[in-house]
Amino acid sequence: MNSQTPSLGRLVLALVASLCAGSVSAQVVRLPAVLPSEESPAGRLVSHPDSSAELLQAPGEADLPAQFERPPDARPGVFQKLIFDAAWLAPGGGDGFGMTDLELKAVLAFPFPSRGSPLIVTPGFAVHYLDGPAGGDLPPRVYDAYAQFRWMHRVSPRLGIDLAVTPGVFSDFEQSTDEAIRIAGHGVAMLNWTPRLKAVLGAAYLDREDIDVLPIGGLIWTPHDDLKLELVFPRPRIARRIYWSGVYSDDTEDWIFIAGELGGDAWAIARANGDNDVFNYRDFRITLGVEHKSIRGLDGRIEAGYVFGRKIQYASATPDIEPTSTVMLRAGVTY
Repeated sequence: MNSQTPSLGRLVLALVASLCAGSVSAQVVRLPAVLPSEESPAGRLVSHPDSSAELLQAPGEADLPAQFERPPDARPGVFQKLIFDAAWLAPGGGDGFGMTDLELKAVLAFPFPSRGSPLIVTPGFAVHYLDGPAGGDLPPRVYDAYAQFRWMHRVSPRLGIDLAVTPGVFSDFEQSTDEAIRIAGHGVAMLNWTPRLKAVLGAAYLDREDIDVLPIGGLIWTPHDDLKLELVFPRPRIARRIYWSGVYSDDTEDWIFIAGELGGDAWAIARANGDNDVFNYRDFRITLGVEHKSIRGLDGRIEAGYVFGRKIQYASATPDIEPTSTVMLRAGVTY
């Protein structure tokens, strides 16, 4: 272990402590709350779409009246969101492996059978530009084309379920087998233990050779409205609300967060000699970021992170590759 490890540990501990501490500003001026209406229902904003805290938020909190069951930023029609994400993993040295990810997806919501139990359809397309690794025999880019069908339903005031199936094509579009077609999915239950504590339990089916089934579980604790602890595997996150100018309203929120995640995916490819193969990539990520949420405007977030425990595996007999650790920059915009 090198001499920088203790310093890194102290830095992480100090960061977590600062997220959980009180507001830096001694006085915060709160603007008058917006009264509930059909265009701006009751309730508070939730974190970005990939957060575990979003699970089962769409049916609304149990204590809201029926006419306000939609989340506060829900649109009245079918179209809900347009999301663009970009990420860059630095290639590093000779043993490194770099990636640039660009993804665009739309979120559509249909009553199933009501707006309180929506069927959420999310078609998406992504391209991943690959840089290395040396001797990896990988194509210059691979693609994702998918559509997620997700149903969220509140079984009782305290219990809700979140079910999803995601068929898609994951390939370089050069190989000639059906290995590119995968059908993933997840099933999750959330129990509102107390108004500020929720338990999450479920599993995700990834339809990958390296990781077939992934457990989902943990606790989501909101000690107060300005602090969220999403202690849920595989994407834990601690978020602290911040006040850039000391003034805020219920329509706009800014957060700083530290998070962990399991990254990677699998793609069917054609090797340089023409053989078909499947390469699986996975890693572990720790990120620090800032996000902005707005009911009537653009949402955005930016993150910087450390990527480690990286591994490339092939379906063929090609030896595994373990690229060196690297850094990541990621940003996203939601309309």
